[in-house]
Amino acid sequence: MHNPFKWSALALLGLLAHSSDAANVSMLGHDDVGISSFISAGNWDNGAAPSAGNDYFTGPFRLRSPATTLNYTFAGDSLTVHTSEGRLFGKSIAAPVSPGQVLTINNLILNGGYVDQSGWSWLTLMGNIEVIAESSFGASSSDTLEVMSVISGSAPLNISGPTINSGQDTGAVILSAANPYSGTMTLCANTPANSEKGLLRLNHRDALASATLNTISSTLVALSFSAGVNTGAFNIGALTGTGNMMLSDTVGMPVLLSVGGKGSSTTYSGSLVGSGGLTKVGSGTLRLLGANSNNRGDTAVEGGILSLTVPHLYDESTVSIAGGAVLQLDFAETDTVGGLVLGGNAQPDGVYSSGNSGGFITGAGSLLVKTVAAGNDSSSTPAPPVDSPYRSTRAWRAYDGGSAPRTSGFFDVPFMAVRTWNSAGALRIAGRRRTAGIYYSADDAAVVGIAAKALRDDVQRVTGLLPRVSTRAPAAAEAILIGTIGESPLIDGLIAAGKLDVSAIEGKWEAYTAVVVKHPMRGVRRALIIAGSDRRGTAFGVFGLSESMGVSPWYWWGDVAVKPKSALYIRGSHTQASPAVKYRGIFLNDEDWGLQPWAAQTFEPEVGNIGPKTYATIYELLLRLHSNMIWPAMHEWPVMTTPFYLVPGNKIMADKYGIVISTSHHEPMHRNSHEYDESLLGSYSYWSNWDTVYHFWDERVEETADCENIYTVGMRGRTDAGMLAPSGTTDAQKTEKLQNAIIPDQRKMLSEHVNSNASEMPQIFIPYKETLVQYQAGLQLPDDVTILWPDDNHGYIRQLSNASERARSGGSGLYYHLSYWGVPASYLWFCSTPPAMTRSEMLKAWDFEARNIWLVNVGDLKPAEIGTEFFLRMARNPEAFRNFDQHDYFTQWAARTFDAWHAEAIAEVLDGYFSLNIVKRPEHLTSEGESGFSLVSNGDEAQKRLDKFASLAALADTIYRRLSAEQKPSFYEMVLYPVRASYKVNQRALLAERSRMWAEQKRAATATLAAEVQAAHDAVMAEVQFYNEVNAGGKWNLTLNPMPELAGWARETQNPFLMPEVGSYSPPAAAALGVAIEGSAAVVESGVPGELPVFNRAADSNRFIDIFNQGTAAMRWTAVASAPWVVLSETCGAADARITVSINWRRAPRGNAVLGNVTVAAAGAELTVSLVVYHPENLDLANLPDAVEDNKVVVIEAEDFVARSDRSDGAGWRRVDKATASQDGMAIVPVTAPSVDPASIPTDAPSLTYKFYAFTTGPVQIFTQCLPTHKTTSAHVGVRYAISLNGDSPIVVDVNAEEYTAAWNVNTLRAASVGVSDHKITAPGSQTIEVWMVDASVVLDKLTVQLFLGTYMYEAEELTVHDKSTDVQVTNYVDAPASAGGGVHIQSTKASQFGTFVLPNVQAGDYEIIIRVKKWTSRGIMQLAVAETPTGLFTNIGDEQDLYSTTGGYSDLEAIPVKFVSDGPKYLRFTATGKNPSASNYWILFDTIFMSTVTVDPPSGP
Repeated sequence: MHNPFKWSALALLGLLAHSSDAANVSMLGHDDVGISSFISAGNWDNGAAPSAGNDYFTGPFRLRSPATTLNYTFAGDSLTVHTSEGRLFGKSIAAPVSPGQVLTINNLILNGGYVDQSGWSWLTLMGNIEVIAESSFGASSSDTLEVMSVISGSAPLNISGPTINSGQDTGAVILSAANPYSGTMTLCANTPANSEKGLLRLNHRDALASATLNTISSTLVALSFSAGVNTGAFNIGALTGTGNMMLSDTVGMPVLLSVGGKGSSTTYSGSLVGSGGLTKVGSGTLRLLGANSNNRGDTAVEGGILSLTVPHLYDESTVSIAGGAVLQLDFAETDTVGGLVLGGNAQPDGVYSSGNSGGFITGAGSLLVKTVAAGNDSSSTPAPPVDSPYRSTRAWRAYDGGSAPRTSGFFDVPFMAVRTWNSAGALRIAGRRRTAGIYYSADDAAVVGIAAKALRDDVQRVTGLLPRVSTRAPAAAEAILIGTIGESPLIDGLIAAGKLDVSAIEGKWEAYTAVVVKHPMRGVRRALIIAGSDRRGTAFGVFGLSESMGVSPWYWWGDVAVKPKSALYIRGSHTQASPAVKYRGIFLNDEDWGLQPWAAQTFEPEVGNIGPKTYATIYELLLRLHSNMIWPAMHEWPVMTTPFYLVPGNKIMADKYGIVISTSHHEPMHRNSHEYDESLLGSYSYWSNWDTVYHFWDERVEETADCENIYTVGMRGRTDAGMLAPSGTTDAQKTEKLQNAIIPDQRKMLSEHVNSNASEMPQIFIPYKETLVQYQAGLQLPDDVTILWPDDNHGYIRQLSNASERARSGGSGLYYHLSYWGVPASYLWFCSTPPAMTRSEMLKAWDFEARNIWLVNVGDLKPAEIGTEFFLRMARNPEAFRNFDQHDYFTQWAARTFDAWHAEAIAEVLDGYFSLNIVKRPEHLTSEGESGFSLVSNGDEAQKRLDKFASLAALADTIYRRLSAEQKPSFYEMVLYPVRASYKVNQRALLAERSRMWAEQKRAATATLAAEVQAAHDAVMAEVQFYNEVNAGGKWNLTLNPMPELAGWARETQNPFLMPEVGSYSPPAAAALGVAIEGSAAVVESGVPGELPVFNRAADSNRFIDIFNQGTAAMRWTAVASAPWVVLSETCGAADARITVSINWRRAPRGNAVLGNVTVAAAGAELTVSLVVYHPENLDLANLPDAVEDNKVVVIEAEDFVARSDRSDGAGWRRVDKATASQDGMAIVPVTAPSVDPASIPTDAPSLTYKFYAFTTGPVQIFTQCLPTHKTTSAHVGVRYAISLNGDSPIVVDVNAEEYTAAWNVNTLRAASVGVSDHKITAPGSQTIEVWMVDASVVLDKLTVQLFLGTYMYEAEELTVHDKSTDVQVTNYVDAPASAGGGVHIQSTKASQFGTFVLPNVQAGDYEIIIRVKKWTSRGIMQLAVAETPTGLFTNIGDEQDLYSTTGGYSDLEAIPVKFVSDGPKYLRFTATGKNPSASNYWILFDTIFMSTVTVDPPSGP
């Protein structure tokens, strides 16, 4: 028989050696999916399964192992894997734990091929392996190949590598036998998928005792050592290569590496790191070139020569050299060690070299022996006590124990008024070509001098006059004297002289006092004294004066124009209490497309990153906003921000400005986690590499000990992910590690380097994402650590402190987002969270005593100026925002920032901007899919939205034209750009969506509309260019720096700059009439009248009809109404048109279903649109409530209640201004009110009453839209309200959605959670809804009453599981393409398993049911069945459905008829009945259930 490959000479030798009497059987082709020649005839050229007496050869083909969980023995005498393409492909599907599937091959010959495993599993090889030509082992990323076979031979053997499985083998190969193999085993350069297992794991200490290990992987975790066999030295015959090794086992214990048994000489240029030791044995030389060789452990030379080229022995390690062995020091320096043993004898302290070591040491280097006395090693020597100047021994109280300042406006300047005219007792700051001198003490904090010079510059900005700043004794008739109590000799002298009373602020936090006094000291006639209780208090006082003079905090970062004044005078006094929240600051984050490129290329190119020059401007802004802390920028990809502490000057600049540095939730102990290089340092794991991680943190704590810091404690993953831990580690175990190891170690660092009593230093723990779960699992934090509660990344607070947590001395704070990159969708380019919504959540935080820290993620800072200032102003005095009106706030902001003339109009623009964009943030309008705004319903929601945007943009444009040239840059940055750009982003997305619909409708104008989409896209990019290159003279170039070329998971971050898909249609030449109507995207067909939604007299409805040409030739059309009371906005035309249909109610006949129609004619065709008018007799319009049924729907805004009832303690519903998606809402005040026991409703529960009018009876659903808040504390059950219609029993509804669930995904994207309750209207007329408080966290937005339409739509994940097979799991899953972001997974693994779901409140009748499922290769065959009672008989409906598909995706199954004979809940059962032969499992995944009545009565109501 012809062999399909040529025999190599080596293969023939192997054949002769192993098969002299046996038949040779070869493969003819690859084993494909479902075929295994391992146990079957498969592809063998003899047509039979392997058997004894034959030798088998793969040739260049793939031999698959059986894809099962069973164990197998190869029946042939031998199996030879041939050539570089020959492959033994393990396809075990056993559990991914040892031993998995076991394959026994008694004589496996590797003759150039490779063996690997790929099946999300574990494969174990047993028997014998001989390597006779260069071959390879590997495993894919989720797999393990354990080799218990004894390996022999001397040919090269590769582990993973780019030539194996196209470089995809990043799983683990485990060697578990003592092998006589003497060849070179190369550990290739792939990065292991599992850092605990590595690429190669030694599970026997003699696995490589006779081999040469050549490692070229720079990843420390590429080679790992099993803890279970770490009872002595791991023996390696010889060591070479460039890769690095971590000398610790899989649980972090030290490993002793014994190298050299082969007796050969090798050079190893990688690094040995960790706490393990190295022993050189055998003859020959081992030359180590690595810079960190044998970093932490002992070194022994028992044979041959060990050559070290770098002096990096661990200072406390012991070096031992046996007789006849040599340590060769090939460096010129002296290396320090903790002990030296020569020939078995310990040596005293001293310096040892080739000259005095008796031949044990050679080379140019030397060893300095410094023995550490027993009992006095570094770990037991107590550190000298250290005291930090920034320690605090008292718990924080709001306003530092004082009272909230009284304010009359949101922008009250915290200083005396500065006027342009003189008055009695006033100090002239500047005017008439003279200025007051500015004086401060040189001994004071650096920030005081910075503030003094900034004040000088501000005076010049306002008046053109430049004051003198001096640290000498004041020598001016009029002076401004600045300083800090206890730090400034100038201020302390005035206090001692009785010229200054500081009793109101002394000892307080960041307080200040200012007063104009006469003759404060010799030579000074009048002075303004500004004294701070501390260094920042002084700076705040100075910048308060600047603001009073008319210099905006945003004069630089927002280009706010300074209005010139001829003179500045001040009189009187002002004392500013401590701020309400102790630490108030910002997080610069996701700076890849703004702050980083702007700083690196435009503002600070000399650093090429975000450096001290950039930070100085940010620190000044913070001080002007009376803020004090920052989490510095730290992002790594797609643009690398150099970690803060690695840029010279960053830390120093922060200290100069008095800014407190802290770090984010995955940067503990001031270490940017991107500084941690796992390829050099090993796994970022406190399980397997704790000593390296400890040292990594400890270094930074020591480096920053002299600065004012807030230390982040705890641990997350290196890349904003969960903590790295061994597979199978539970949350409880992670909690234990945090509580008993990580946090105690971190506090030890503080005690050693910063302050002897760590509890006196500010520390934060941030229960962010998965860390909240660990905290909830029982983590007990030190009492003094502040809990920094996070929101859910989208502006809704995840959790606040319960009563016991509020009693902790460390208190709590809040980490909030105005910008975010992450699930379910990012928002990075526009600040679109309404201040009123922020106020609602932050006031809740304040009331639950989160008062130690308020920190806000501001992204790139620009364009989040408005949101940033709002947050930081509120942090200074939340009580000033208790009674909040957003429009008033914007009006005051605009008057301060621009002028009073335009303030009202600017406020109107900003109100509209935030109102439109919170419903759908611009970034959430994707280049694919639908917007969520209907093109055909509710009068064309999409067009209404665009009309509002157009009006808003027009008003903003008008204001811009009327502003002065100096005001325009600021207005453009903070108002006009966000409005214009968000308008054009919306226009592009909605018109693109419309163009796709037009293409389906075959509109000839599709291409014209597509061109408008392109024009909108070009307009967005033009705005970006203007912002960068033209506005403010190009000052902010690259602040907007999109990367539309990004692909994969990061692409969605670029949504505002991605051109969407547009519709395409090639029309014929001949004209053709097309008509589409409101309520449907379908084109009206000839002979089948279109049906407009009902015209309702009470709602004064009107509808639209679209008339369009489907060809390119000219077309004239006419539209004729069937009766004069049917009014058309147009009756003829020659262009496409949308005509409005309305009713002349005075002329329209009375009746519940008055019929009419409109006939449209053109191009030889006539199409008819029918209409139904609801115009009943005796309808009393004057007495109808505002909320009236229209097309089976009633919408009521939450604030439009008709009655309100408070609880006896005064708790009740109150209007919250513009805090919800539909603007105003209703919230419980106080938010701290205890929850109501549902059993006690309606007794003493705060309530709201609503009225509406219904014409239709029958079942209704009430959709109660709320702000998507979370359970307030761990003590709260949910986010619940109770609701009743017409006095029926109150129904308790919980709208809480756990973070990262499908419901939460939907809620965050629409800024609303929606509760659904089922009711019934028994008679037409006035109806009454009552809503009661259950939990005070509910914020009502609006109520939508949906009367029965003959259809039911159920989201799978919202259904209740009635019952299921005991051995099956039924879970919700999250998936963006699903209709509401998720569905239900019935994890059936065999036939007959089922899950049953409740379909609530179904009316009797005949229906068609359509199930939307997600098909894939793991899906089974299912049967649907229904029952009308919980215990009733289930009846199969429809045929079995095979859900198997190789292409996957969502699809609707064919409609299935079903009949229900009674009203009430129904029960739908999904049963797995089998699976396709090609399917891998029996799973059932479904997304939605749609049920519609087969026949619908003619309409008789609205």
